[in-house]
Amino acid sequence: MSTRLTTAVKSPWFLIVGGIVAILSLVAALTGSVPELSKSRTKATSLVAEPVNKQFVTDFALPLNAPIDQMPQTDAGFYCDTGMIEWLRRFGTEVPPYQRISIRSAAEDGSMLVVDNLRAVDVNRYEPQPVMHFQCPDGGNADAAVLELRLDRDRKAQELVADSPAGTRPFAFNLEPGEQGNLELRMTSDDTYSYSGRIVADVSAGTTKETVSLPLNGEDAGKFDRIGLGKYARLVVAPGRTKNQFQCVLYPVGFTKWHPTNESFDDLFDCSAEKVRSVLAEIGRSS
Repeated sequence: MSTRLTTAVKSPWFLIVGGIVAILSLVAALTGSVPELSKSRTKATSLVAEPVNKQFVTDFALPLNAPIDQMPQTDAGFYCDTGMIEWLRRFGTEVPPYQRISIRSAAEDGSMLVVDNLRAVDVNRYEPQPVMHFQCPDGGNADAAVLELRLDRDRKAQELVADSPAGTRPFAFNLEPGEQGNLELRMTSDDTYSYSGRIVADVSAGTTKETVSLPLNGEDAGKFDRIGLGKYARLVVAPGRTKNQFQCVLYPVGFTKWHPTNESFDDLFDCSAEKVRSVLAEIGRSS
């Protein structure tokens, strides 16, 4: 037995295997266990973003002469369904009321990923055409960091907070490795002009920072197109109880859904296609 052990110890293979074990032990002591080395660490490119607006919750800008009396009746009560959305897309332009974006850190290890300085870039301002506002309403909000971005001002998003005297604060979102969060971006402006452009944010990991474009909901994920409704924004049309029957809200002169009065205003009334055209004509005659 002693002779065999002595022979094994003197074998060159014993020395090689022993050396490998020693090296692996040293590596594990310095950097952690071998499986840890395969984990992806946080870097600026670890951000994964995708648009996640609720299905059938959106707005449309329709021509004033759109044949809304031919719009298919929804099977979803006072909400839009597939058939109605397809009709609206055929005759109008989709204008999502908000942009809900899911963000996630694809890293498995390392530092936090910081997303901040969300802003609009490459913004173009142009004259809108007369259109009516058709709304596919929301049944409630999911948990998300709510941001407001004024396209007619500094074009940098601020987070809306209830417990702040100013009502807003600078936006920053920290993601641990593997963590996910949701952003709800509300783009607003005066109703005199339409705006198009892209939404970007700065993404930082340690001392590395990159600017990335965020994907958006709507007809083109690469850009937004917020159509100004002008004076016709006072009227909001939504699905009703039956075919050719809608629900409408008419805001006072100088106010819209996007710029409501300080007082509670929800004067909802049933309106036919003829009534919608009559109200639009009345608004058109006003100054």
